Amino acid sequence: MNGNEKVLDVRNLKTHFFTNLGVVKAVDGVSFYLRKGQALGIVGESGSGKSVTSLSILQLVPKPAGRIVEGEIWYGEEDLVKKSQKEMRQYRGKKLFMISQDPMTSLNPVFKIGNQIAEAIRRRQNLTGDDLTEKIIEMLKLVHIREPETRINSYPHQFSGGMKQRAMISMALACQPEILIADEPTTALDVTIQAQILKLMMEIRQHYNTSIILITHDLGVIAKFCDYVLVMYAGKIVERADVKTLFKGNRHPYTRGLINSLPHLGKKQQRLASIKGQPPDLLNLPKGCPFEPRCDYSVERCSCDYPPIEPVDKEHFISCWRWREI
Repeated sequence: MNGNEKVLDVRNLKTHFFTNLGVVKAVDGVSFYLRKGQALGIVGESGSGKSVTSLSILQLVPKPAGRIVEGEIWYGEEDLVKKSQKEMRQYRGKKLFMISQDPMTSLNPVFKIGNQIAEAIRRRQNLTGDDLTEKIIEMLKLVHIREPETRINSYPHQFSGGMKQRAMISMALACQPEILIADEPTTALDVTIQAQILKLMMEIRQHYNTSIILITHDLGVIAKFCDYVLVMYAGKIVERADVKTLFKGNRHPYTRGLINSLPHLGKKQQRLASIKGQPPDLLNLPKGCPFEPRCDYSVERCSCDYPPIEPVDKEHFISCWRWREI
């Protein structure tokens, strides 16, 4: 694994939605990079901009309301923002593959599972007939789906939620993408199936040295799976650090609130801690820090000026006026 090679470099990305009520700044100045073989986690409450960030990378932002208004997304020497939809088809599936939160939105309900996996295989290999069928069965065996010889003729509605995600992962294995984006892939699954899906993704990473972007609200998944973490709030990154620093040396009040809300084994407590208030309205963001109304450390400056992102150390960055005092 080449830990220094960047495979994706996102610079000052801004993705807005233009509605009848005003402009929704879903992603507002996000910058980060992804290294070869790295597992990067993006965490935050619903509406923080996690999924829109991933859709922006793939040029799948819903139009005409949504569009990238500023920024660059560098994949190698190519800026994906400048690519047309036709050109992006050469990247999706082959170089960049996305596993969505609900596989039913990705799997076509009128085509058999085998046919859909075959399409992914043909992106990499020119197989037909019995050779193609054997490859489909092999892909299903790799993701531990029982009786694959029969299951290739099943439709998506005949698969459970966990099996649908396994089918999506089999497509990723067939395409062997350099970057795998998983948008809350375990949200609708029970804990046993969650563990199995995450194990499969780890196997992909180890076997193919695949870089993974994992989008989730589950900090337990982040702790187990990721190397580096971005914490998003109101369309911006408020803290980014390696996973150990994030859990042991976090400095942003929002990050601390998320971590304190987790239950702790062996620690007796009447109620779980919570973050007061609600996330801000993205149509009417405050002038200063959007977390200020919910923050226990806020001062007058927080409501007037948005804090720049500053380095705490080499790999730890934070956007907070008072991080030195927390």
